[in-house]
Amino acid sequence: MDRRQFIRLAGFMTASAASPILLTACGGTDSALGPTESLSPSSSPNPMQYQFPQGIAAGDPRSDSIVLWTRVLPRNVDPIASQGAAMNSTIQLLVTEGDPAGLTGSEGVITGKVVANVTLEALSEWDHSVRHKLTGLAGNTYYGYQFIVNGSRSMVGRFKTAAAANADLAQLQFAFLSCQDWSIHHWGGFSQLLTEDLDFIVHLGDYIYETIGEDFQTGQVEARHGALKLPDGAFKAGNSGARYALTLADYRALYKQYRSDPRLQQVHARFAMIAIWDDHEFSDDCWGDATTYDNGTYDPQRGGDNKHETTRRRSANQAWYEFMPADIVFDAKASSFHTVRLYRDFQFGQLMHLVMTDERLYRADHILPEAAVGSSVGSRYLVPSQQLSAVEAQKMAIGKAQGDELALVSILGKTQRDWWKSTLKNSKAQWKVWGNEVSLLKMRLDARNLPGVPSALQQDLVLNADQWDGFNAERSDLLQFIRQNQIKNVVAITGDIHSFYAGVAHADYSATPPNTPALIDLVTAGMSSDSFYHYFASAVRDPALASAQALVFSSEAGAEQIAIQMLSVGIAQQAGVSDLSNSSQVSAAVTAAIQAKIVPAQAFVATAGLSRSEVNTFNDLLGGQLGQTIAALIANLAATKKSIAAQTLAGFIAQNIAQKVGGGITAAQIPASQVTPFLNPFANPTTGAAPVNNPWIRYADTDAQGYAVVKLTPTQLQCTFRKINPLQNGQVPSQIIMKDTQLSIQSGVLEVKVN
Repeated sequence: MDRRQFIRLAGFMTASAASPILLTACGGTDSALGPTESLSPSSSPNPMQYQFPQGIAAGDPRSDSIVLWTRVLPRNVDPIASQGAAMNSTIQLLVTEGDPAGLTGSEGVITGKVVANVTLEALSEWDHSVRHKLTGLAGNTYYGYQFIVNGSRSMVGRFKTAAAANADLAQLQFAFLSCQDWSIHHWGGFSQLLTEDLDFIVHLGDYIYETIGEDFQTGQVEARHGALKLPDGAFKAGNSGARYALTLADYRALYKQYRSDPRLQQVHARFAMIAIWDDHEFSDDCWGDATTYDNGTYDPQRGGDNKHETTRRRSANQAWYEFMPADIVFDAKASSFHTVRLYRDFQFGQLMHLVMTDERLYRADHILPEAAVGSSVGSRYLVPSQQLSAVEAQKMAIGKAQGDELALVSILGKTQRDWWKSTLKNSKAQWKVWGNEVSLLKMRLDARNLPGVPSALQQDLVLNADQWDGFNAERSDLLQFIRQNQIKNVVAITGDIHSFYAGVAHADYSATPPNTPALIDLVTAGMSSDSFYHYFASAVRDPALASAQALVFSSEAGAEQIAIQMLSVGIAQQAGVSDLSNSSQVSAAVTAAIQAKIVPAQAFVATAGLSRSEVNTFNDLLGGQLGQTIAALIANLAATKKSIAAQTLAGFIAQNIAQKVGGGITAAQIPASQVTPFLNPFANPTTGAAPVNNPWIRYADTDAQGYAVVKLTPTQLQCTFRKINPLQNGQVPSQIIMKDTQLSIQSGVLEVKVN
């Protein structure tokens, strides 16, 4: 192809090739361009001024290409509303060699050796957004770029191309992030991102949220984020309350409002982004073109289904394509909702192969139909493992008879699954990194033998069947493929669940102990979205679920109540009460012990003034020893003498231990470290061992916002979870970072170390 040919691809993507001399397109000249010259200066003494209200962006860096994006309108028009053809304009794109450094993010005049000068059209049919693919670039090289129209300049941007696939690369550094709900918390994390030394950013989805006014969007939010507006949005229920994006205009409006934040604009100007979507770019917990706002329908003979909204899905696809700088093709002529293909891969020298998957467009229905269960609870959340496995097996049998055993239980779909396998198997890179939207780590609660848990929850439960736990057969198939083909150094980077996790993903989680490790999963919290902890904490504040609160949070006052209950049960056991569920018998035993002066009556009275501030115990459920935080709270109450109940319980346990040890040992001689395990209400009463639900999870922080930074070398992957501070008095905190957690993975070792 002629180097200077201007190519129009499907949709409105245009493309051109850079030149070491100078490229011009659509009627430009061949003259050399000086550092501050423009090839299209305005001839009018009072030229119309233009704005770039959503900034600029670069995306999908390869060793020889990049996609560049902007949106341009006359300065005096509404920057969010869609405009007609009268607002079309011809714009100039300049690309220069080298890092523009201090000019980046400013509206100064770009300088440097020009490698491309391209004329583009901003048209109403694409909401006056422009996306252009530039090829012929050098690998592992910085470039600057700027858009110009009628003398009005966009901010200056920069990007770095990937190293050629056969190049030796000593180091690579990138961030990965997800879940940036405009309507809750704050976006100070983007300011922090600007200080990072990164080659690029990976976005794992939920770049926008399709709803406004949802319950999870009604908490505190920074002042600069005003209420979002939808031109056509529909109400989720009735004629009031939460609304959702329904039309192309709605989805466009969301991207334009989200992208109006200057911090996000600066991030896009500074770093190229490789992005994928998750559910909220279309609809919460979606699959294909199906939505889950209601429970859908269920027929015992035909199974379940959800509402299919093909036109809405196509609109969501188009808006994503228009506003994200991705090297993909949009096919408006496609008859189905498969108008784009987002899954793709990137090579960064011999060091890293990045494989990005689409885990929504080709997804099958959730294994358990909501209508069959009656709610999303029991079908997508808090799902009985045994029931999930049984129904999955039934669907696999139907799929096998139709030629694809995984067809009805798949997230990726067969075509993408085969591509994923082939790409990983043939990769020669030292590290294979999977851009994976939903976690591969099993997250379960085995509540079958836990005291005080409501009977409905006394099962082995999967917490979230919208992630890979709900599609276990395909997960096993993929991870077993990695093991069978001995594919080394596979690391998944994941978002979606609004928490930080790190752990080892297994091909078979049912083994005891699990012994089928396949890859490491690193999961980032959301940039701003409400945490996973917050959802569960809100649920157990319901009086109907109050008895399950200790699984999610406790407090000094709550821990004391647990201590009183444990002390009562211990006394009743010593008194020979066999039915500990008989409250009258337990109460009688306690009264007798008080009268015999074995224990003080004050040990069964709540202490005034103890803190009721919630302390997270959900981390223990997901990634630690269940109940260890409660044990620590009770131990502290005893050690500081803040609670007679805690002191009495600790003394009671110490006495029991001393009696078992014998040899004249007294309770006072038993170290507190030996007592503390038995202060755990969920521990084995004989050994003090605490239950562990998910031994494959090495780190969990379920109440967090933030992002992750990866530093990669041939011998090691280092990951830092950057947890950000919450709003302080309604304001973005002056110190953004609350806590850094360092993790490391050694090449050839299937383990993640928390430093």
